[in-house]
Amino acid sequence: MFIDVVRPETWEELNDKVKSSLGLEPRFRARSFHGLAQAVFEVSQGTAQFMSHKKSIGVILGQTSVFESLLPYYYKETYEVNALSHLQLDDVKEWVEGLKKDTNFVLFSEDHPVTGELYPFAEELDKLLNEKRIFSFRVSHARHFHETTEIRPYTVRLCSFTSQAAVAVLGERYRSPFLLAQNMSWDAEGFLKELSRARAGRETNPLLVEKFENEVASVAKPYFKVGGSRLYDRAVCVFEDVSAEALAQVVFKKLGLSSQEGWQKIESTNMCHWSVVKMFRHWWEPTPTLEQLRGLFIVGPELLNTKDFAKLVISSYEELKEQQSWTV
Repeated sequence: MFIDVVRPETWEELNDKVKSSLGLEPRFRARSFHGLAQAVFEVSQGTAQFMSHKKSIGVILGQTSVFESLLPYYYKETYEVNALSHLQLDDVKEWVEGLKKDTNFVLFSEDHPVTGELYPFAEELDKLLNEKRIFSFRVSHARHFHETTEIRPYTVRLCSFTSQAAVAVLGERYRSPFLLAQNMSWDAEGFLKELSRARAGRETNPLLVEKFENEVASVAKPYFKVGGSRLYDRAVCVFEDVSAEALAQVVFKKLGLSSQEGWQKIESTNMCHWSVVKMFRHWWEPTPTLEQLRGLFIVGPELLNTKDFAKLVISSYEELKEQQSWTV
């Protein structure tokens, strides 16, 4: 017999287990969500409703896609939206000083969801917002796997683990109620397994990453400049004259991997791979070219550890180039 009610305490109990699993300090609280989009929505919308007298927000654009669907609501409700591209954030202190006194919160990302680029201004921005008692909602796509950061009183760190699991770590002064999560169905054991699975094998190896990128530089352009601020949990390069999806398929075949197995170890923004046209360019700044999206090739640490992996990629590239060439 189906009784159509949900026990709200299940979510609270899960949050306690998540807090323990992540080893958070007693003064912090953890809140679980079905993915990063829900986490960002609940934290921002809950705060907007709870502190409805504060009708201004800030948002740093060009870093992540998860803020895009939020902004129409704030424009419609006549909020003062101070939106700025991260490319224009030259003086963090000056920008924070220019925020209106009734600013409720600021949304920004610590890292890029695709490339792993790190945004050096994140810590300073978080600190300055806390000094002004403005809530700092900072998204971490992958940085939390590798680096800890101070959770200040007015900070909420929104950490993505998988497409179905995200955790918000709440600073001491964050008290806004949540909208939906407590009334949703939760599989505590399954959620904790998702967190554990996401955290496993998250290694960084700058020497290994740079070695691969240097070895394939004869056929692929490195995405990052030398000394670029980034996570070293992935190698990122661009094949400007072949499809990264086609290249990956050749690599999979040589390694004896199925497509399903392979795409867990290699990724690309190639639009054929995603079966989409508008997925990256509308939010990503600086806007990647179509050629960059087609050829962006991202490799995780497991394959980078494979013997002669760079040589295998180069030979796969050369095979593709030969197939693309006209013969008379």
